[in-house]
Amino acid sequence: MSSPDGPFPPDRTVDVLVVDDDSDAVEELVECMVKAGLSCLSAGDGWQALKLLADGRRAKVVVSDLRMPELTGLEFAERLARLGGGDGPEVIFVSGHAGFDDAVEAIRLGARDLLTKPVDGPRLVKAVKSALLARQGRDRATPAVGAETGGLATRKRAALKQMRSLRRMRSQHFPTQLFSDPCWEMLLDLYDGHLAGAEVTVTSLGAASGVPLTTALRRMDQLKAHGLIERTEDIEDKRRTIVRLTQAGLAAVEGFFDTYLQRPPT
Repeated sequence: MSSPDGPFPPDRTVDVLVVDDDSDAVEELVECMVKAGLSCLSAGDGWQALKLLADGRRAKVVVSDLRMPELTGLEFAERLARLGGGDGPEVIFVSGHAGFDDAVEAIRLGARDLLTKPVDGPRLVKAVKSALLARQGRDRATPAVGAETGGLATRKRAALKQMRSLRRMRSQHFPTQLFSDPCWEMLLDLYDGHLAGAEVTVTSLGAASGVPLTTALRRMDQLKAHGLIERTEDIEDKRRTIVRLTQAGLAAVEGFFDTYLQRPPT
């Protein structure tokens, strides 16, 4: 375990940065991940974490408490996104008092997952490793400077990123209820998870849809009835249900992006 107060090379990248104002919680989370072979750094609050990152210390994944004094987890994530540009870490929130509105806002800020306290160790490790896979997928999809930017997969990732950016921009200027049907949004989120090699849970997909969970669940049922998605129980955590595109659903979304990318320039 590395601490903010100890020696830590500024150019070294760790797997996980843990941010929590509860020192006991930090120690427990870090110990759990170190035992799983993950390198960790910790910070006592969002400001300290931002300073570490601004000083050149890097993390692939940030695990942050949602409820912290002065700078909340959501406010921290907003500043983290601005600090990281387009190459920021994946974010996982933990909280003992998170509601559905918190989950919606967390996912809209790009959070990979939201876990409830007390955090189950194996579940946390699984969420972090899933986020690391998503980060690796994002890195592979980003061409190096001076490299060829062609390649269908890279172009699809770029198109998907553009659509999601437009979605966030739209929500800043229009009431979300004007665009309330979540089916397309959920298909895009599932496609993003497919490209990144990351699991998408019912809870995170419902939160990302931007509508009440009951509405999101009904839309998931419709997508399932059309053979576009499938739901499976997480064999390692019975509380989680994983959602994936079916082969037909994946083919439909891939077909859309093929057509989208072949359209003539306007």
